[in-house]
Amino acid sequence: MNEVQTWNSLAGRYDRVVRLFDRSYPAIARRLASDLRGRASALEVAAGTGQFTLELARVVDRVVATDLSPAMVDRLGAVVRAAGVTNVEFATMSAYALAARDGSFDAVFCANALHVMARPERALSEFRRVLADDGVLIAPTFLHGADGARRALSRVMSAVSPFVAHARLDLDGLCELVEEAGFSIRGRARLPGLFPIGYVVAARAG
Repeated sequence: MNEVQTWNSLAGRYDRVVRLFDRSYPAIARRLASDLRGRASALEVAAGTGQFTLELARVVDRVVATDLSPAMVDRLGAVVRAAGVTNVEFATMSAYALAARDGSFDAVFCANALHVMARPERALSEFRRVLADDGVLIAPTFLHGADGARRALSRVMSAVSPFVAHARLDLDGLCELVEEAGFSIRGRARLPGLFPIGYVVAARAG
């Protein structure tokens, strides 16, 4: 299966799977309320079935929630409509080729996806392109390279499940990846979990 087919096949059970890894999701939601307060527009990349979309919609005037998988976007749309939320738009979109104008968003949010991208630097370049000069990137990412035990578990998961980690990063490595794409780190934290989450806030550099 190609990447789109893989994520389409996971859409129906994705919510059950992520419960294994969502220990720090409430902490991420609390941080979003502070880090995105007052932003007019946010692009959510790799939104999945909407683990954070409603949180974004509470603090940002307009959210465009996107995913590579049409099946994920369908489920996400159902979640948002069921909640009666009206300030979220949906689109099927690759992180490598965002259908958005340069500088058109105040924020880009990409949760727990950089490590499963074969070319995360390409995605980060697109994030930088669509951000306004004073925009902010928030990229919580599972740290599959946090320590030896997590690296070993990650290798097993990548061999036996569709959740293949292309990048096994620790927090320093995640920050370096973001900085090399033309961002300046404004905040960082390691949040606990089966795989810890590196919560990174960055602004455009230069």
